[in-house]
Amino acid sequence: MSRNAQPVPFLCINFGGVFIMEGKKARKTDRRIEKTKQAMRHAFVELLKKKPYNAITISELTREADIDRRTFYLHYECIEDLVSEMQQIARDMIAEQLKNCENVQLDTLFDGLTNVVRDKMDFYRVIFTEPSCSAFFEDGVAAIKYCILASNPDSTLSDQQKEYYTEYIANGIMGLYAYWFRQDNPELSLDAFTEMAKSSMAESIRLIRHG
Repeated sequence: MSRNAQPVPFLCINFGGVFIMEGKKARKTDRRIEKTKQAMRHAFVELLKKKPYNAITISELTREADIDRRTFYLHYECIEDLVSEMQQIARDMIAEQLKNCENVQLDTLFDGLTNVVRDKMDFYRVIFTEPSCSAFFEDGVAAIKYCILASNPDSTLSDQQKEYYTEYIANGIMGLYAYWFRQDNPELSLDAFTEMAKSSMAESIRLIRHG
């Protein structure tokens, strides 16, 4: 990151409040603990393919993850805690892609988001489409808006116009990914979708820059 680069702030929900987190912070976690948590996250994603979120029990999740209930309670108090952690992981990974905000371009923005979701498609399908993960969507919109404004400081639009345009663009970007993930068998591949999304947003970005 350049000396003047501003790390992307990510609005995060924390005990009913809002705070700013700067980018991705490394967490040193015991490998055995992380392996156990990965098993629980994977089990949760697999169970969501079979039943709605509010129908999943801790007993089912621990059986699917091949762990006992006591192990679950060592890490979480409830399934909602697991979901919150999954959203935070997603925030961290996207924040890493957006860390050089003042240099972000439309192509790199979409390519970065696509690269994040490519390796964990089932995980991000949950994050983008599960109603219980709506906080992630809202935080993603806030982060993208911040990046658009940071990368276009010389825009001639009024503050109110910039607010409306960036809200439209950021919701559009997040919404396009959510829409793609909601398709059972999307006609467009992830790469084809990314190129289509770039084209659909290009004119809006031009308006932000030039008014």
